[in-house]
Amino acid sequence: MELLLTLIFWAALVFGIYKWADSKGRNPTVWAVAAALISPLIVGIILLFVPKTLEKQADEAKKLKELMKED
Repeated sequence: MELLLTLIFWAALVFGIYKWADSKGRNPTVWAVAAALISPLIVGIILLFVPKTLEKQADEAKKLKELMKED
């Protein structure tokens, strides 16, 4: 039972890393695999300091500009 709960918790952390990497414009599969193999905590700390990609920043700026235009 403890093993099952540990695996569920581990999988939830890896999924969180996946979604976070995706929100930064990074390859989420690579980050999730790294989190599963190494440690979600270590990979999360590394991801904390990795900036968003230029494409992601441009997309967010475009969305913000469109939102400002609607008002």
